[in-house]
Amino acid sequence: MQTILTPALEKIYVILGTEDEGQVERLCRTLSSLFSHVNLTSNLYLVTGNLPDSMPHVERILKGASEFLRESLFSRVYVHFVHPVPQGSINEIRLCYQYLKRGTSEFDREGFIYQEVPRLMLLPVLIPDEQNEPAALMDLLDEFKKSFLLPSLYLDKSTFFFAEDETLLTKAEKVYYGNGNSRELSEIVCNLCHQDVLGDSCAMLESGSMVMTDPCTSSLIVSAQDGMVYVCANAFRKNQSLTDILGQVNADIIVAKYDEDGRSKRDCLLCRERVVDLFADMPLPKETTHEVGALLYHFGTMNQETENYVSAIQNYRQSLKLSPTEEAESIFFRLGFSYTKTGSYDQALEAFDRAECAYQDEYYFHFYRGLCQFEKGDYGMALENFSEALRLKPQEEDLVRILIYIGTCYNSVGDYEKARIQLERAKEAAGPVKEIYNALGFSYFQLKDYDRAIENLSLAVAIDPHSAIDFASLGASYREKGDAGKAITMYEKALTLDPSLTAAQENLERLKGKP
Repeated sequence: MQTILTPALEKIYVILGTEDEGQVERLCRTLSSLFSHVNLTSNLYLVTGNLPDSMPHVERILKGASEFLRESLFSRVYVHFVHPVPQGSINEIRLCYQYLKRGTSEFDREGFIYQEVPRLMLLPVLIPDEQNEPAALMDLLDEFKKSFLLPSLYLDKSTFFFAEDETLLTKAEKVYYGNGNSRELSEIVCNLCHQDVLGDSCAMLESGSMVMTDPCTSSLIVSAQDGMVYVCANAFRKNQSLTDILGQVNADIIVAKYDEDGRSKRDCLLCRERVVDLFADMPLPKETTHEVGALLYHFGTMNQETENYVSAIQNYRQSLKLSPTEEAESIFFRLGFSYTKTGSYDQALEAFDRAECAYQDEYYFHFYRGLCQFEKGDYGMALENFSEALRLKPQEEDLVRILIYIGTCYNSVGDYEKARIQLERAKEAAGPVKEIYNALGFSYFQLKDYDRAIENLSLAVAIDPHSAIDFASLGASYREKGDAGKAITMYEKALTLDPSLTAAQENLERLKGKP
């Protein structure tokens, strides 16, 4: 019999509201049963709009967590109390925590006896508003820390100004940043989840052991307001519930559904990209800003590898605003490459110019810059860059491409002998490549060596028998050589493949003696 391994939940977010007694009972029963599915170290977030009013619910949930820890001696639960801290209710909030601390004192004693962190940690997450006095807020944070209640702050757009006070920030263990300034509990929960996704993505990028398509940290959102369970913030926003807590659904079914949903419905890469975009415009600390910049660069590289160059450009442009100055040149190079792929050659050249100091000794840098100039019709500058790329000894597979472009540039500026030399060199190195035969055919035609022009163009159509332009060029070569019959045959073949070749039609009519 095959054993199905269900995920160990690392985080459970609970939205508390004004539930009736029966709903609170079902909520507590659901949470108590979910504790058997948590990781050895798990986090429980209790999000409420008013901590004093929610104390009866909070106390019952803590009771269930305590019972779980008494039975699971190797487990640890961090309980985060997320709530506003109005200026006029600070004393009442202080009393709430004193009461909660006394109710869980057995775990404090346990931690003291074994000289380690208690297995039940109470962690306030305070949501200040514009009316909070920084001094009073700092006093509360100090008091919490002295009581081993390690506090954090939740700041949104209306309270980002608190982050400018370095003294205040040093008293917080962590700062959560909310997008927008809504105090709706649903928005607060989503922002908490988004910051966890950001931290998870940063850890993935740093370790290199996982990929961004891997699922996020195993977590659930349990809303006592609507009685529903959600698999992640994205599902919560879309109102795509996993199940409810109002029926007789047990924890085993919830976790099994979570696992099934996680495998089949979630697009974690898209979620990570959206979260990073949200944080890109926030006034974050420098270290966090740099992490967001690194993630944007990584997503740009991923989009570039899948040829989604428009998205890659957007990622790189955002990354430039957030990354350290010393990383700018590598970002500019990749930005230039993506612009090249979208045909935005002027923007690409501007980006390459900003990357020159770091990449001037790399042959591929000069190749891509030359490619942009070639596509713009600036063959003189393109030749300079392609020649520099050649001087820097490119890899064998790139050598042929560079030689072809050099030969084509010489053809374009009318130096057919130099074109011939470079293209013959490419031919010797690469073997049968249609583009080489095509360009060589043109060079020899201009040099009036029609036999060699025919030889190379014949090889081109042997590789690609649907190349109308090469058949037309063969027709021109036979015409100039004086073989009207073969010229007519080649022109007719070219027009069969592409009737829009006006020059071929005119030459065919002239050879047939038509007006």
